[in-house]
Amino acid sequence: MTRIIAVAGKGGVGKTTVSSLIVQMLARSAQGTILAVDADPNSNLADKLGIIANGSIGEVRNRMVQDPDSVPASMSKHEYMALQMQASLAEDERGIDLMVMGRPQGEGCYCFVNNVLRDSLDRMIPRYAFVLVDNEAGMEHLARKTLPRADILILVSDPSATGIRTAMDLWSMSKDLGMEVGRALLLVNNVRADLPGELLPQVEGLEVHLLPHDDVVEEANLRGQPIAWDSDSPLFQALYSILAPALR
Repeated sequence: MTRIIAVAGKGGVGKTTVSSLIVQMLARSAQGTILAVDADPNSNLADKLGIIANGSIGEVRNRMVQDPDSVPASMSKHEYMALQMQASLAEDERGIDLMVMGRPQGEGCYCFVNNVLRDSLDRMIPRYAFVLVDNEAGMEHLARKTLPRADILILVSDPSATGIRTAMDLWSMSKDLGMEVGRALLLVNNVRADLPGELLPQVEGLEVHLLPHDDVVEEANLRGQPIAWDSDSPLFQALYSILAPALR
């Protein structure tokens, strides 16, 4: 069965960097294609992966709401959305398909269109070994059940009290929303030294791991370059060690 990984965290903590590295790790290790979903309108998962996006699902939703006649009379809205979703996929030779969700804009109710989107995703997801979703902090697509579940929920923070507190708020939100979550992890990113023990939460059902600062990743981010897999990198090694059970 397809395993869905949802990644969330406040802006600036390295969430999209972590997401891009996990996608590449899965693509190298898993049997089958990986679907990477950029669900954060403010993120740049495509840039981190070195993939050129083919538009966004948000643009399709906008057209369907603002101009219902854009859906051909010969097909249903479900068929049209499924066709447009397939057309929006950017396929990479590493075995990665990229989908950019984007954000709805303009007036009108998106409820029906979102239901069509959910149904289309339900049919698409089983074709993949893994689906990774780089969420915005509010986890909109999980909150609205656009995606059916999170087999692995990854909350990313920087090594600050504010970042960790935000991650814990997201953990509480996932509980309040009744999200179906399997394994849950808090990854404290870019750690250069030991953290005070009182900063690290002790919460039942939530694994806490520290990710080391990585000069290779920092240099790539400064230059705006894609971050390629490098087994000698301490960050890559840490991620692999933490997520290796998911590859079995």
